[in-house]
Amino acid sequence: MMRLITLALIFGAFSQARAADIAIALTDDVVEVNASFSGAKVVLFGAMTGAQPAGADGGAQYDIVAVVRGPNSAFSIRPMIHEGAIWTAGSPVYLRGVPGAFLVHATRSLDEIAPRALRAAYRLEQTPEALDRRFAPSNAQAAHILQTRGAAAFARAFLASARQSGLYAEMKHSVSFKKGSLFSIEIDLPPKTPVGDYLVDVYLIARGEVISHDNARLSVNKVGLERNIYELAHKRPIAYGVVCVFLAMAAGWAAAEAFRKRG
Repeated sequence: MMRLITLALIFGAFSQARAADIAIALTDDVVEVNASFSGAKVVLFGAMTGAQPAGADGGAQYDIVAVVRGPNSAFSIRPMIHEGAIWTAGSPVYLRGVPGAFLVHATRSLDEIAPRALRAAYRLEQTPEALDRRFAPSNAQAAHILQTRGAAAFARAFLASARQSGLYAEMKHSVSFKKGSLFSIEIDLPPKTPVGDYLVDVYLIARGEVISHDNARLSVNKVGLERNIYELAHKRPIAYGVVCVFLAMAAGWAAAEAFRKRG
């Protein structure tokens, strides 16, 4: 009921607006993750005033771009190196300060909607150039590989892997319009969605400029036993390490007892 009231208030406010504007709301602002989590779907509802979607008949044409940014995360990339006749994983190169998830929904492709400068200014996309300075080698070997192969190669490899896992995606023609000024977007969160606070930014763009902007927040939280383990690992890492050691010792003792009885 509260969500319907919120959307009604949004639509009512728009009836009095004069300039092109936009407002959004999420069907759910909390996603719960447990051991059986296989992904989730969150629907974004919005309304705009004084605007017509791109391709509509009559009036100015506007585009909508929605960007879902996950919490900043750190990734480890281990390049393959050739040692004699064997390929092995080399020392890791770390990528820090990038969104753990980055999902883009738009009325058209970003190239058609906005120039490169605007896309960079509003961080509408993740490009290899934007990631170049966020790499940090773990040791001298990793530093040599990073310098030899170039940060751009690592950035392209990371983006390809993130897109394959569904954590990074750009989906065009994924905005559904309802009765002209009302629209909805289905946001699919993949099974590997990281835990944390998400920011959903929605931009109304016309003639290569951002005309209006609104945002909403989304929380992805662990529940049950998974939440207790997660909080213990992050808030009391020493205690978490001790518990893991004792569990490993108990598992080893149990296995030894089982083999001894069989003998």
